[in-house]
Amino acid sequence: MGGDMSARTRGIACLFALVLAASFAAVPAAASAAVGSVRGFDGSTVTVAGFGNPQNFANAGLGAEARIQRFNDSNEIKGVKLSWAGFADDKQDPATALSEERRLVTQEQVFALVGVVSNFTGSYLRQQKVPYFGWGYDTSYCSTQTDTGIYGFSWDGCVTPPSPDVFPDSARSVFTYVSKKTGKQHPTITLFSDSSEAGKLGVQNSTLPVKKAGFDVVATNNEMAPPPINDYTPIVQSLLSSDNGKAPDVLFCLTGTQCLNVYNLLRPSGFQGIFISSLYSNILVKALAGSIVNIQTANLDDDVPALTTLKHDVDAFQSGASAKLDTGMFVGYASTDMFIQALKTVAKKGKSNITPENVQKAAMNQTWKMEGVAGPTVYPKSTQTTYQYCGSVLESDGTTWTTVEPFSCTTKQYAAK
Repeated sequence: MGGDMSARTRGIACLFALVLAASFAAVPAAASAAVGSVRGFDGSTVTVAGFGNPQNFANAGLGAEARIQRFNDSNEIKGVKLSWAGFADDKQDPATALSEERRLVTQEQVFALVGVVSNFTGSYLRQQKVPYFGWGYDTSYCSTQTDTGIYGFSWDGCVTPPSPDVFPDSARSVFTYVSKKTGKQHPTITLFSDSSEAGKLGVQNSTLPVKKAGFDVVATNNEMAPPPINDYTPIVQSLLSSDNGKAPDVLFCLTGTQCLNVYNLLRPSGFQGIFISSLYSNILVKALAGSIVNIQTANLDDDVPALTTLKHDVDAFQSGASAKLDTGMFVGYASTDMFIQALKTVAKKGKSNITPENVQKAAMNQTWKMEGVAGPTVYPKSTQTTYQYCGSVLESDGTTWTTVEPFSCTTKQYAAK
């Protein structure tokens, strides 16, 4: 009996061993390689995606994909390619944004996000250790003290710090233009945006630099609701009487496409002053005729080598795309370039060093720039506020954007009071 049991036991053990061996033999090589792999990196391909608001920044994904194509075509990291998982639309809604973030992480298994143009990024991506690169109009790119653990990086640094210790000298160039145009030492100005958190912070954080530059700030206004709005007449009437019952010399709009809705009503309502926004796009040059833009890049129509490369890349990706080059496309391209710079730093130590956590560390300790166009943006200093602050002022004549204050940078900052 004992001998039979022993034989049966040995037989079962052998059968189990054969089944186990067969089961391992049946596992595809890709699945075996996935064991212990890095999310979004299978050893040869890094998966990234875009994220945000394509309504206001329709070309952000195009800019990102163009930079990705150059990376792949030029073999910028030997043996590593970038794969694009698409551009997720946050619908300008916090709940939708969180749902899409979760989908990108759990289903698409993204390594990082690039070309991010959302106001609703942050805690979930940090928890999941997903580096994201975009435009810093979101407090998740910011810290009250230098927090080297944040995962959001912007080509222009933290733009809307929640409680900054310092402010950049961001209004100097626009003051120079306005002062010459009006002939006044202290032209009056009203700053306005919508009632969103980003809108309130935008007005709050712009007020001190505007005052320090030399403007007389007569009012700040966050009465406008976030979009959609059916009638902009009440906000226009409020702005036109914001300087003690009359219109100020300057109206400075610190929101997105709503600036255009306001501007369309201002001229017919009799406003003769200077209107400032950041709505820099050749598509809008006619609609914004007579206004100026205060932007953190050079004029994208300038003859600068870095812009020649950018335009070549977007045209190589989509024929004729450079003709519609705008802020959104630039943000997509520039933020992807910023990610690639950090990825290259990490890859110098070998493929095994390519992890989201290591890319975050590299990005937190890098200085990024596009020579003569944007930056230098210095991290980790830029987690508190944009450092350095760079920009130019352009004026629309209805046909083209003309540079009236050339691209320049400053390290000057003002202590918050």
